[in-house]
Amino acid sequence: MDNVLFSNILREMIGSRGISQKWLADEAGTTEATISRYISGKHQPEISIVVRIAKALRISVDYLCGLTDSPIPKESLGAEIHLLMRCYERADAHDKKTLWTILERYMTPAEKDSPISSSFAGSSGARTG
Repeated sequence: MDNVLFSNILREMIGSRGISQKWLADEAGTTEATISRYISGKHQPEISIVVRIAKALRISVDYLCGLTDSPIPKESLGAEIHLLMRCYERADAHDKKTLWTILERYMTPAEKDSPISSSFAGSSGARTG
């Protein structure tokens, strides 16, 4: 695990959610000083504490460790989403472009401007191939 990346993600999650280090420590079953050390990069947590921190923040361990861009735990996704993801992975470039064009209608302005969606097709800077 990249300790600097973990520290940055943890700091960002605490800040973006407006929670305190004390709250996170209490939820994860550790001390505020320990959370502070993780944020500063002075200590690297054991996997058991990473799991407890992720559960407290309701994010995936993979996201907290910098292994994925999605904070949503896979187990929280329903069977329908898993099926959609598998089908999308098998789609060719043309069909993926078509799907993104349809999804664009349901995106917020911020989602349309995100690095992910801006690399795909559609009228708002979508991918062309």
